[in-house]
Amino acid sequence: MTDQTVVSDEALPTGLRRWAIALCGTAGTWSYSFTWNSVGVALPDMKGTFAATNDQITWVMIGFVVGGAIMTASIGWLSARLGRKQLFMLGLAGYTISLLGCGAATTLEVEVFWRFIQGLAGAPLLSLGQLIVVNAFPRERYTQATSLWALGFVTGNVIAPALGGYLIEHYGWPWIFYANVPLGIVVFALAWAAVPLTPKSARRLDWIGFVSLIGGVALLQFMLARAEHLDWFNSTEIIVEAFIAGLLLYIFVAHTFTAQNTFVDRRLFEDRNFALGQFVVFVMGAVIYLPLLLLPLMLQQVAGYPAIEIGELLFVRGFGSISGLIIMTQIRERVDPRPLVLLGLVLTVLPSWRMAYWTPEVLPFEVMWTNFLQGMGTSLLWAPLNRLVLSRLKGALQDQGFALFYLTYDIGNAIGTSMIVGLHSRHSQINHALLAEHINPFNELLRYTIFRGNWSIADLKSLQVLDDEITRQAAMIAYNNSFLIITILTAATAPLIFLFRRWPRPG
Repeated sequence: MTDQTVVSDEALPTGLRRWAIALCGTAGTWSYSFTWNSVGVALPDMKGTFAATNDQITWVMIGFVVGGAIMTASIGWLSARLGRKQLFMLGLAGYTISLLGCGAATTLEVEVFWRFIQGLAGAPLLSLGQLIVVNAFPRERYTQATSLWALGFVTGNVIAPALGGYLIEHYGWPWIFYANVPLGIVVFALAWAAVPLTPKSARRLDWIGFVSLIGGVALLQFMLARAEHLDWFNSTEIIVEAFIAGLLLYIFVAHTFTAQNTFVDRRLFEDRNFALGQFVVFVMGAVIYLPLLLLPLMLQQVAGYPAIEIGELLFVRGFGSISGLIIMTQIRERVDPRPLVLLGLVLTVLPSWRMAYWTPEVLPFEVMWTNFLQGMGTSLLWAPLNRLVLSRLKGALQDQGFALFYLTYDIGNAIGTSMIVGLHSRHSQINHALLAEHINPFNELLRYTIFRGNWSIADLKSLQVLDDEITRQAAMIAYNNSFLIITILTAATAPLIFLFRRWPRPG
C-alpha cells in the first residue's frame, strides 16, 4: 500500500507493514530521546568550544526546551490541518537537518538557533511517534503497543550517556548529532513507505487560544530555565515573566471553556479519565525522573564514586525499565490497568523512600537494587497510565489528547526540575549553617582524638578538612530531603488512581 492511501480505523495494517510502522514510530522516538539525553553530557565540551560561561551554555538547553514546548502545544491543530503522517515526516526532515546544523555550528548563537529548530521539529517524534505505533495495532492491544513504543524511549535514555560519552571522547561533541543523521534518513524513508495517511481538517485557527497557549507555555519554560540562576522571585525578570505566563495561561483556559471552535477541543475534558490524568501526569513528570538528575551528582560529589562506575551502577535502571516493558507487552487488555498503576507507584516509591535514608557511604548494591526497582516501576506505571488517560480517545481528538499529555508532562518536568534544584541548593546551605554551629571549642567530641580523627580546630588545614566534611554531610542531608519530597509527592497520587473510571473489558 502506498502513501497515497488513507487507512481507516477498521483497515489496520497487518504483517510486515505493521511492524515497519511500529519500528518507524519507535526509532523516531529513540533518536529524539538519545539527542535529548546526550547533549547534557556534551555541555562541558561545548562550553570550551564556544568559550561560553555556565550561564551562556545553558541556552543550548533553553532553546531546545522552548522550541519543543511551542511545537508540542501546536501538534493537535497542525496534525489536523496537515495530516498526521505529513507532520511526522516534516518533523523528521527538520529534525535531521537540525542535527547537521547543531554539529556544524561554530558560535553559540548559531548552536542555540539550531537547538531551537531541533526542539521545534523534534517534538512530533514523541507524541505522534507513539500515536503512529498505537494505531497500527487493534485497540485491544493498546498496552502492548504502548510498551513496544516505550522500548525506544527507554533505551534511548539508557544508552545516551554511555554512547554519547564514547562519541565525545573519541570523535568530539558534534558526533552526538552527526551519528543520528543516518537513522533520521532511514526513518523518514520508512515513514514515507509504510505509515498510512489520515484525513485532514479545514478547521480554522483559533488565534486567541493559539497565541495564549503558545506564549504562556514558552514563557513559562523560559522562566523556569532561568529561575535558579536569577534566585527565583528575588528577580524582577522572573516576577514579570511569571505574571505574564500566568495571565496568558488563564486567558487560554477561560477562552477554551467559553468560546466556540477553540484551539484545544474542550470535549477532551468531558472524559473524566483524561481530565484527571492531566494532573497525575503533571505530578509524574515533576518527580518520576528526578532521581536520574540527582543520583549522578550525589554519587560523585558526596559518595566519591568515579564517573565510569556511576554509569555502570545507573545502567541497571535501564535493565529494570526494559524488564518492566517486556512484562507489560505480555499483559492482556482484560487486566484492569489501575492495579498495575498502583504497583508501578509502589515500586517507584519504595526505592525513593530508601534513598531518603542513605549515608555518604552508600554501597554499590544499594544503588543497584533501588535503581532496578525504580526502573521497573516506571515502566509498569507508564503503559497502564497511558491506557487509562488516552486509549478512549478517537479520531481527531487523539492527536490533541496525545499532544496535551506530553505538554503537561513536559511542564511538570520543567517545574519539578527547577524546584528540586532550588530546594537542594537551599537545604545544603541551611544544613551547612546548622552543622557548623557545633564546631566550637566547647564541643567535647573535638577534644578526644579517638572521636575527632583528622578533624580539629587547632589549625587552618584541619579546619578546612572539617569544613569539607560538613559540606559533604550537608549535601547528603539535602539529597535525603529531595528523595523524601519525591517519595511523598509520588505516594500522594496513589489515592487518585481509584477515581479513574474502570476500563471496560473487551467483549
